[in-house]
Amino acid sequence: MTGLVAEVRRRARRALPAALRSRKGQTGALLVALVVLLGLLGPLLLAADPYEQGRDALAGPSWAHPLGTDEVGRDLLVRVLYGVRIELLVCLLAVPAAAVLGTLLGLLGGLDRLLGEAVQRLFDLLLGFHGLLLGLAIALIVRPGLGSVVATIVLSVLPSFGRQARAALLAQLSRDYVVAARVLGVPRGRTLRRYVLPNVTDAATALLAVAMAHAAKIEGGLSVLGFGIQPPTPSLGTMINTGSKYLFLHPGYALAPVVLLGLLVFGLTLLADSFNREKLR
Repeated sequence: MTGLVAEVRRRARRALPAALRSRKGQTGALLVALVVLLGLLGPLLLAADPYEQGRDALAGPSWAHPLGTDEVGRDLLVRVLYGVRIELLVCLLAVPAAAVLGTLLGLLGGLDRLLGEAVQRLFDLLLGFHGLLLGLAIALIVRPGLGSVVATIVLSVLPSFGRQARAALLAQLSRDYVVAARVLGVPRGRTLRRYVLPNVTDAATALLAVAMAHAAKIEGGLSVLGFGIQPPTPSLGTMINTGSKYLFLHPGYALAPVVLLGLLVFGLTLLADSFNREKLR
């Protein structure tokens, strides 16, 4: 029985290294690493204040300001790099919270039939709302900002983790080693903790990259619409929203955050696709 469990877990754990060895996985990891390094190291190397205003408004690229300045003279390069930090902060706050909460709800729903029906209806209700529509509704109830964006992402991503956890749990409960443990009189709690939960957790890791990409798109979309991170905080979506007003006068204002946000989402999507493909083999 232990051998069967170990084999299932080895398969899931081999998927990630195998995904990183593929061309698609390597490309995705390189893009994500590039954006993360820019966000983490860029502000430290530039050592400038993203909120500091200057006299040269909407200035073009120069040695002092490689991407130019915004409408109040703030350095665009510094603000874009800080915007990457905000994007990463949102993803790292919301996605793990959604993963934990969704997985717990999915597991509870898989252990009890009535509770499972209630949880599934909750997931169906949340899935019935598009992420942006849900964000607009939350922003109308509470003040737009970091909290409303994180809450929107958690509620949008939570059903995916919950359904994945419930499906993985039901699949594991029907496996031979779980049936054998039940026949041998192993306590249910020990069976779940030792044999089932590790495999359910491994299954949830496949969704992390997908959820990160989805979170980045939701933050960008809400901020572009004006219902996400609020100025003067330099999020990528907020800069796209403001920069679009000066697109013909200063195209780099909006295009720079668009490029970085696109690279992050594209890299995470490639990683998720590569991991899922390797896991199915």
